[in-house]
Amino acid sequence: MKRIKINNKCKAVGYILVSISLLLSSCVKSRPGETNFSQLKPIVLIPEGGLSTFSSEALVFPATDVSDTADFHVNYAATNVAPAEETVTLAIDTAAITSFNNASVIQYVLAPDSIFSFTTTAVTVPKGDNYSSPVPLVVYPAKVDPTKNYMIPISIKTVPAGAMISANYGTIYYHLIGNPIAGTYEEYWSRWNAGDTSSGQAGALYYQNDVGPVTFAPNSPTEIAVVSQGTGETDILDFTNTSGLLSNFSVTIPPLTGVSLGSPSLLTADPVNGIYQIYFTYVNSSGASRVIVDKYVKQ
Repeated sequence: MKRIKINNKCKAVGYILVSISLLLSSCVKSRPGETNFSQLKPIVLIPEGGLSTFSSEALVFPATDVSDTADFHVNYAATNVAPAEETVTLAIDTAAITSFNNASVIQYVLAPDSIFSFTTTAVTVPKGDNYSSPVPLVVYPAKVDPTKNYMIPISIKTVPAGAMISANYGTIYYHLIGNPIAGTYEEYWSRWNAGDTSSGQAGALYYQNDVGPVTFAPNSPTEIAVVSQGTGETDILDFTNTSGLLSNFSVTIPPLTGVSLGSPSLLTADPVNGIYQIYFTYVNSSGASRVIVDKYVKQ
Protein backbone atom coordinates (compact mmCIF):
# COMPACT_ATOMS: atom_id res chain seq x y z
CA MET A 1 0.00 0.00 0.00
CA LYS A 2 1.40 3.36 -0.91
CA ARG A 3 2.04 5.84 1.82
CA ILE A 4 -0.44 8.69 1.71
CA LYS A 5 1.22 12.05 1.44
CA ILE A 6 -0.52 14.81 3.32
CA ASN A 7 0.20 18.54 3.42
CA ASN A 8 0.57 19.17 7.13
CA LYS A 9 1.30 22.90 7.06
CA CYS A 10 -1.42 25.01 8.66
CA LYS A 11 -2.86 27.69 6.39
CA ALA A 12 -5.22 30.53 7.23
CA VAL A 13 -8.72 29.83 5.98
CA GLY A 14 -10.67 32.61 7.65
CA TYR A 15 -12.69 33.47 4.59
CA ILE A 16 -14.14 29.94 4.32
CA LEU A 17 -17.17 28.85 6.34
CA VAL A 18 -15.83 26.38 8.87
CA SER A 19 -17.34 22.91 9.20
CA ILE A 20 -16.29 19.69 10.81
CA SER A 21 -14.91 18.47 7.50
CA LEU A 22 -12.56 21.45 7.40
CA LEU A 23 -11.02 20.27 10.66
CA LEU A 24 -10.04 17.05 8.95
CA SER A 25 -7.36 18.61 6.79
CA SER A 26 -6.41 22.10 7.98
CA CYS A 27 -6.42 24.63 10.77
CA VAL A 28 -9.31 26.93 11.61
CA LYS A 29 -9.10 30.72 11.87
CA SER A 30 -11.67 33.48 11.66
CA ARG A 31 -11.75 37.00 10.25
CA PRO A 32 -12.69 40.06 12.35
CA GLY A 33 -16.44 40.48 12.38
CA GLU A 34 -17.08 36.78 11.82
CA THR A 35 -17.69 34.02 14.34
CA ASN A 36 -14.58 33.33 16.39
CA PHE A 37 -13.63 29.68 16.19
CA SER A 38 -10.47 30.04 18.24
CA GLN A 39 -12.05 28.35 21.25
CA LEU A 40 -12.72 25.12 19.40
CA LYS A 41 -11.07 22.12 20.99
CA PRO A 42 -8.40 20.35 18.93
CA ILE A 43 -9.71 17.20 17.28
CA VAL A 44 -7.40 14.20 16.96
CA LEU A 45 -8.14 11.90 14.04
CA ILE A 46 -6.79 9.39 11.51
CA PRO A 47 -7.23 11.09 8.11
CA GLU A 48 -6.93 7.80 6.19
CA GLY A 49 -9.52 6.14 8.46
CA GLY A 50 -13.26 6.23 9.05
CA LEU A 51 -16.15 4.27 7.59
CA SER A 52 -16.64 6.73 4.74
CA THR A 53 -13.37 5.52 3.18
CA PHE A 54 -13.74 1.88 4.25
CA SER A 55 -13.01 0.45 0.79
CA SER A 56 -9.64 2.21 0.63
CA GLU A 57 -8.68 0.56 3.93
CA ALA A 58 -8.70 -2.93 2.35
CA LEU A 59 -5.35 -4.70 2.44
CA VAL A 60 -4.77 -5.95 -1.10
CA PHE A 61 -1.13 -7.01 -1.08
CA PRO A 62 -0.09 -9.94 -3.32
CA ALA A 63 -0.76 -13.22 -1.54
CA THR A 64 2.79 -14.43 -2.22
CA ASP A 65 4.48 -11.51 -0.42
CA VAL A 66 6.32 -12.40 2.77
CA SER A 67 5.60 -9.00 4.32
CA ASP A 68 4.19 -5.60 3.38
CA THR A 69 3.56 -2.37 5.25
CA ALA A 70 0.53 -0.10 5.33
CA ASP A 71 1.00 3.41 6.76
CA PHE A 72 -1.39 5.91 8.28
CA HIS A 73 -1.05 9.19 10.19
CA VAL A 74 -2.45 10.93 13.24
CA ASN A 75 -3.72 14.47 12.68
CA TYR A 76 -3.90 17.09 15.44
CA ALA A 77 -6.55 19.32 13.85
CA ALA A 78 -6.75 22.64 15.64
CA THR A 79 -6.90 26.39 15.15
CA ASN A 80 -3.13 26.35 15.00
CA VAL A 81 -0.20 23.97 14.93
CA ALA A 82 0.57 21.82 17.96
CA PRO A 83 1.83 24.16 20.73
CA ALA A 84 4.03 21.39 22.15
CA GLU A 85 4.93 17.80 21.40
CA GLU A 86 1.54 16.09 21.62
CA THR A 87 1.30 12.38 22.44
CA VAL A 88 -1.54 10.16 21.19
CA THR A 89 -2.00 6.49 22.08
CA LEU A 90 -3.35 3.84 19.72
CA ALA A 91 -4.60 0.28 20.13
CA ILE A 92 -6.19 -2.63 18.29
CA ASP A 93 -9.92 -2.11 18.92
CA THR A 94 -11.98 -5.31 19.05
CA ALA A 95 -15.10 -3.32 19.98
CA ALA A 96 -14.91 -1.64 16.56
CA ILE A 97 -15.36 -5.05 14.89
CA THR A 98 -18.48 -5.75 16.97
CA SER A 99 -19.91 -2.35 16.12
CA PHE A 100 -19.16 -2.82 12.42
CA ASN A 101 -20.63 -6.34 12.30
CA ASN A 102 -23.84 -5.15 13.96
CA ALA A 103 -24.49 -2.89 10.96
CA SER A 104 -23.05 -5.00 8.14
CA VAL A 105 -24.09 -8.01 6.10
CA ILE A 106 -20.42 -8.96 5.66
CA GLN A 107 -19.04 -10.17 8.99
CA TYR A 108 -15.40 -9.90 10.07
CA VAL A 109 -13.24 -11.51 12.74
CA LEU A 110 -10.10 -10.12 14.33
CA ALA A 111 -7.04 -11.09 12.31
CA PRO A 112 -4.79 -13.54 14.18
CA ASP A 113 -1.46 -12.27 15.49
CA SER A 114 0.36 -14.48 13.02
CA ILE A 115 -0.62 -12.38 9.99
CA PHE A 116 0.20 -8.87 11.23
CA SER A 117 2.36 -6.84 13.57
CA PHE A 118 1.36 -3.55 15.16
CA THR A 119 3.76 -2.24 17.80
CA THR A 120 3.44 1.56 17.59
CA THR A 121 1.02 2.19 20.44
CA ALA A 122 2.07 5.79 21.03
CA VAL A 123 2.81 8.48 18.46
CA THR A 124 3.72 12.13 18.72
CA VAL A 125 2.71 15.15 16.73
CA PRO A 126 5.78 17.41 16.83
CA LYS A 127 5.58 20.93 18.18
CA GLY A 128 4.74 23.32 15.36
CA ASP A 129 3.16 20.61 13.22
CA ASN A 130 -0.24 18.95 12.75
CA TYR A 131 0.65 15.42 11.60
CA SER A 132 2.57 12.53 13.04
CA SER A 133 5.14 10.54 11.14
CA PRO A 134 3.73 7.51 9.27
CA VAL A 135 2.44 4.82 11.63
CA PRO A 136 3.20 1.32 10.24
CA LEU A 137 1.09 -1.81 10.19
CA VAL A 138 3.11 -4.81 8.97
CA VAL A 139 1.15 -7.58 7.24
CA TYR A 140 2.32 -11.08 6.28
CA PRO A 141 0.19 -11.91 3.19
CA ALA A 142 1.66 -15.37 2.66
CA LYS A 143 0.23 -16.43 6.04
CA VAL A 144 -3.29 -15.12 5.38
CA ASP A 145 -6.20 -17.52 4.93
CA PRO A 146 -7.83 -15.86 1.88
CA THR A 147 -11.19 -17.50 2.54
CA LYS A 148 -11.81 -15.53 5.77
CA ASN A 149 -12.90 -11.94 6.41
CA TYR A 150 -10.31 -10.41 8.72
CA MET A 151 -10.28 -6.96 10.29
CA ILE A 152 -7.49 -5.07 12.05
CA PRO A 153 -9.16 -1.94 13.46
CA ILE A 154 -6.78 0.56 15.06
CA SER A 155 -8.32 3.30 17.21
CA ILE A 156 -7.14 6.43 18.97
CA LYS A 157 -7.42 5.76 22.69
CA THR A 158 -6.01 8.80 24.48
CA VAL A 159 -5.31 12.35 23.37
CA PRO A 160 -3.62 15.39 24.91
CA ALA A 161 -5.46 17.33 27.61
CA GLY A 162 -8.02 19.69 26.12
CA ALA A 163 -8.33 17.73 22.85
CA MET A 164 -10.99 15.25 21.78
CA ILE A 165 -11.14 12.17 19.56
CA SER A 166 -12.95 12.48 16.24
CA ALA A 167 -16.27 10.66 16.26
CA ASN A 168 -16.00 9.71 12.56
CA TYR A 169 -12.26 9.34 12.00
CA GLY A 170 -11.02 7.92 15.29
CA THR A 171 -10.53 4.41 13.82
CA ILE A 172 -8.92 2.99 10.72
CA TYR A 173 -10.60 -0.24 9.63
CA TYR A 174 -7.87 -2.26 7.93
CA HIS A 175 -9.47 -5.42 6.56
CA LEU A 176 -9.03 -8.38 4.25
CA ILE A 177 -12.01 -9.67 2.29
CA GLY A 178 -12.48 -13.42 2.44
CA ASN A 179 -13.69 -15.45 -0.50
CA PRO A 180 -14.20 -19.24 -0.70
CA ILE A 181 -12.34 -19.59 -4.02
CA ALA A 182 -9.54 -17.15 -3.22
CA GLY A 183 -5.95 -18.33 -3.00
CA THR A 184 -3.06 -19.53 -5.14
CA TYR A 185 -3.70 -21.31 -8.43
CA GLU A 186 -1.46 -22.72 -11.13
CA GLU A 187 -2.26 -21.32 -14.59
CA TYR A 188 -2.15 -23.45 -17.73
CA TRP A 189 -2.38 -21.24 -20.81
CA SER A 190 -3.40 -22.22 -24.35
CA ARG A 191 -3.44 -20.06 -27.48
CA TRP A 192 -4.63 -20.63 -31.04
CA ASN A 193 -3.69 -18.29 -33.87
CA ALA A 194 -7.15 -18.77 -35.32
CA GLY A 195 -10.76 -17.78 -34.84
CA ASP A 196 -11.70 -20.95 -32.93
CA THR A 197 -10.23 -24.07 -31.33
CA SER A 198 -11.51 -26.56 -33.92
CA SER A 199 -7.95 -27.64 -34.77
CA GLY A 200 -7.61 -29.01 -31.24
CA GLN A 201 -4.36 -29.50 -29.35
CA ALA A 202 -2.37 -30.06 -32.56
CA GLY A 203 -3.41 -26.66 -33.91
CA ALA A 204 -2.55 -24.70 -30.77
CA LEU A 205 0.56 -22.54 -30.75
CA TYR A 206 0.72 -23.20 -26.99
CA TYR A 207 -1.36 -25.87 -25.28
CA GLN A 208 -1.82 -25.88 -21.54
CA ASN A 209 1.53 -24.26 -21.13
CA ASP A 210 2.29 -24.04 -17.39
CA VAL A 211 2.93 -20.31 -16.91
CA GLY A 212 3.18 -20.44 -13.12
CA PRO A 213 1.24 -19.49 -9.99
CA VAL A 214 -1.36 -16.74 -9.91
CA THR A 215 -3.54 -15.28 -7.16
CA PHE A 216 -7.33 -15.35 -7.04
CA ALA A 217 -7.66 -12.03 -5.19
CA PRO A 218 -11.04 -11.20 -3.58
CA ASN A 219 -12.90 -8.10 -4.75
CA SER A 220 -15.80 -9.12 -2.53
CA PRO A 221 -17.02 -12.32 -0.83
CA THR A 222 -18.51 -13.43 -4.18
CA GLU A 223 -16.06 -12.01 -6.71
CA ILE A 224 -12.40 -12.58 -7.45
CA ALA A 225 -9.95 -11.10 -9.93
CA VAL A 226 -6.95 -12.91 -11.37
CA VAL A 227 -4.30 -11.54 -13.74
CA SER A 228 -3.34 -14.08 -16.39
CA GLN A 229 0.40 -14.68 -16.71
CA GLY A 230 -0.19 -15.82 -20.28
CA THR A 231 -2.12 -13.02 -21.96
CA GLY A 232 -2.02 -10.38 -19.24
CA GLU A 233 -5.76 -9.79 -19.06
CA THR A 234 -7.69 -9.64 -15.79
CA ASP A 235 -10.28 -12.39 -15.46
CA ILE A 236 -13.11 -11.52 -13.06
CA LEU A 237 -15.19 -14.39 -11.69
CA ASP A 238 -18.53 -13.79 -9.98
CA PHE A 239 -20.72 -16.37 -8.30
CA THR A 240 -23.54 -16.94 -5.82
CA ASN A 241 -22.84 -18.38 -2.38
CA THR A 242 -25.89 -20.02 -0.80
CA SER A 243 -24.85 -21.28 2.63
CA GLY A 244 -21.58 -22.57 1.20
CA LEU A 245 -23.04 -23.91 -2.04
CA LEU A 246 -21.38 -22.01 -4.91
CA SER A 247 -23.29 -21.57 -8.17
CA ASN A 248 -24.16 -19.18 -11.01
CA PHE A 249 -20.54 -18.60 -12.02
CA SER A 250 -19.87 -15.95 -14.65
CA VAL A 251 -16.76 -14.30 -16.10
CA THR A 252 -15.98 -10.82 -17.39
CA ILE A 253 -12.78 -9.30 -18.73
CA PRO A 254 -12.13 -5.53 -18.67
CA PRO A 255 -11.12 -3.99 -22.04
CA LEU A 256 -7.56 -4.55 -23.24
CA THR A 257 -5.62 -1.78 -24.97
CA GLY A 258 -5.10 -2.33 -28.67
CA VAL A 259 -7.27 -5.42 -29.07
CA SER A 260 -10.92 -6.18 -29.70
CA LEU A 261 -12.20 -8.69 -27.17
CA GLY A 262 -14.96 -11.19 -27.74
CA SER A 263 -17.33 -12.18 -24.93
CA PRO A 264 -15.57 -14.58 -22.53
CA SER A 265 -17.20 -17.79 -21.35
CA LEU A 266 -16.57 -20.38 -18.66
CA LEU A 267 -15.75 -23.85 -19.95
CA THR A 268 -15.31 -25.16 -16.41
CA ALA A 269 -16.28 -23.82 -12.99
CA ASP A 270 -15.57 -26.52 -10.41
CA PRO A 271 -15.20 -25.09 -6.89
CA VAL A 272 -15.08 -28.58 -5.34
CA ASN A 273 -11.88 -29.51 -7.18
CA GLY A 274 -10.70 -25.92 -7.65
CA ILE A 275 -10.61 -25.92 -11.46
CA TYR A 276 -11.73 -23.04 -13.70
CA GLN A 277 -11.34 -22.70 -17.47
CA ILE A 278 -11.99 -19.45 -19.30
CA TYR A 279 -12.39 -19.15 -23.07
CA PHE A 280 -12.23 -15.91 -25.03
CA THR A 281 -11.35 -14.62 -28.47
CA TYR A 282 -9.75 -11.40 -29.57
CA VAL A 283 -8.57 -9.60 -32.68
CA ASN A 284 -5.17 -7.96 -32.30
CA SER A 285 -4.04 -4.58 -33.64
CA SER A 286 -2.98 -6.23 -36.92
CA GLY A 287 -6.44 -7.70 -37.46
CA ALA A 288 -5.42 -11.29 -36.68
CA SER A 289 -7.79 -13.54 -34.72
CA ARG A 290 -6.68 -15.33 -31.57
CA VAL A 291 -8.29 -17.75 -29.10
CA ILE A 292 -7.22 -18.13 -25.47
CA VAL A 293 -8.11 -20.78 -22.92
CA ASP A 294 -6.94 -20.09 -19.38
CA LYS A 295 -7.07 -23.05 -17.02
CA TYR A 296 -6.61 -22.34 -13.30
CA VAL A 297 -6.05 -25.18 -10.83
CA LYS A 298 -6.12 -24.60 -7.05
CA GLN A 299 -2.84 -25.37 -5.27
